This record gives sequence, C-alpha cells and structure tokens, in this order.
Amino acid sequence: MLKIGILGEYGPYPAPGGTTTGLLVQTETGHFLIDIGSGVLAEMTRHISLNDLDALIITHHHHDHVSDLGVLKYAIMVERAQGKRDRPLAVYANGEPKNDFAKVTMKDHVIATPIFADTVLTLCGATVRFAAVNHAIPTLAVAVEKDGKKFVFSADTGPCPEIERLAEEADLFICEASWLIADEGPAEIGHLTTKQAAEIAKKADVKDLCLTHLYPDYHPETIRQEGTQYFGRPVHVAQKGMWFEL
Repeated sequence: MLKIGILGEYGPYPAPGGTTTGLLVQTETGHFLIDIGSGVLAEMTRHISLNDLDALIITHHHHDHVSDLGVLKYAIMVERAQGKRDRPLAVYANGEPKNDFAKVTMKDHVIATPIFADTVLTLCGATVRFAAVNHAIPTLAVAVEKDGKKFVFSADTGPCPEIERLAEEADLFICEASWLIADEGPAEIGHLTTKQAAEIAKKADVKDLCLTHLYPDYHPETIRQEGTQYFGRPVHVAQKGMWFEL
C-alpha cells in the first residue's frame, strides 16, 4: 500500500486558511513527510500523531517548504519530554546549501542526514530516490516506489530532463504548476506553467497528474482546464485533505 496525502498546495505563500507545500506518505509500516511548509504540522496532526511520524524529507530550503520545521522541532522535544514519543525524528534534508542544512538538526531530538541526487533511502518499506532539478537553489525531486507502484513529486523546478526521467511511467505525478500560461515567470526562477507541467507529464507517460504549488490568486478551475488541455485527459488540482492510494 502507498497512500499520499496533500497537506498543503500553495506557493510561495498560503491563501487565507491555506497551507504551503507538504505531503504525507503512508505505507503499511509507517508515515513520512515530504516538505513541511506553512501550516503543514497542524494539518498533519489531523491524520496522525507526532509519535506516528517516522521521518521527514526536505527537498530544498526555501521557506514555503520548511517554514514549519522550527515548530516541528519544538513539538518533538516536548513530546519526548512528556514520554509521548520514544525516539528522535529522522530528517533527510537537501545537503546544499551547507549553511541551511547545518540548521536542521536539533540535538537529541531531530537528527538530520544530508541527501543528494544519488541518495537512495528505504523508508517505511518504500524505496526513495532523488533527482537534482532546475530551481533557484539546490532542489531534489522525489520518487517513492513500493510494490510495483511509483509516485513522483517534482518539488520546485523549471523544465529540465531530470524531472522528465524521474517521472517516467509514474502511477502518480504531483507536479508544481506555479504559473498560468499567460503568467510564465523568468526561467532563472525555476518554476513551471500549467502547460509545461502537463507536457512533462504527457512526455513521461504518467498515469495520473496532480498540479500543486499553486499561486493563491489563481482559480483552481482555470488551473484544471489549462492542465487538462495539454495533458490530454483530466488532471487533479491539489487541495488540502486530498488523498491518493496506489
């Protein structure tokens, strides 16, 4: 079993009542987070307890992907002090920039291990692989595979061959779509339009596409229409509380 929950869908800041990037991955043997943006910790605790969280992956060190890391550290520390959690939290964080990685560990409570494009992890019975993608700072896209099923998260990226290769034949591709077609930003920022995300997914022959990292002012139906037009079949638009099971 591989279940993926959307805990946050906005970027670079949340809409009123919303949250920025965070995904909860569940298998038969545990749970791990991918990114922990604004509001993600509170949303996670709607689904699991802090003691149920086995690990956190950090794709990159931009605030809309890590802003709840500080309060997560406090939560783990307090839960352990009260005897509600029996172990430190393992965090697998992008090893670059080094000064950002160095801030992740909290002695005795949060233990950080650096990850890079060639890192391979086994988490909760799933194999986790990475690819360096095209963003303003070092960023890793994530592929999670278990029992013949494959889920890929683009993280933040502009067009690049690395994300196309990682997403190839994925059962589920959760891909950033920061811009509507008319609003495409400068290439050096490293983000995708709805059209670019859909075209990558189509080229990679993914089975199911969910667009995320949504600008708060955009209407979800506009995002859906643009994505569907270029993917060639209906796409999902990420929404807090949405779940996929592979």
